[in-house]
Amino acid sequence: MKTTTTLLIAAATFAFTGAAFAADSGNAENGKALYMRDGCYECHTTVGMGGGNAGPKLAPNPLPIEGIVAELRHPRQNMPQYSEKVISDAEIADIRAYLATIPDGLHAKDIPMLNH
Repeated sequence: MKTTTTLLIAAATFAFTGAAFAADSGNAENGKALYMRDGCYECHTTVGMGGGNAGPKLAPNPLPIEGIVAELRHPRQNMPQYSEKVISDAEIADIRAYLATIPDGLHAKDIPMLNH
């Protein structure tokens, strides 16, 4: 009985977490605002292209939400750590939604900041 209860709790937790991380659950408009506000653009560029001594490329085709959350919570390299107090899972989903809207094949002419 104890094993069955434990399995049911684990399954319910997984189902809830999976729903929270649904790929289209994020708000891209809010995600863009958060990406800029939280300084993600400083290392990954305004359109997630990264490069050089900056952070890695994030867009197009961003990692699954679970991978992004894992990297933000427990970074592997020079990435600063972002606890849930700093950025919520829902906000991360919004940022991922923004990154998912960035088209492949951007060029300098497509980046407003480079065309002033």
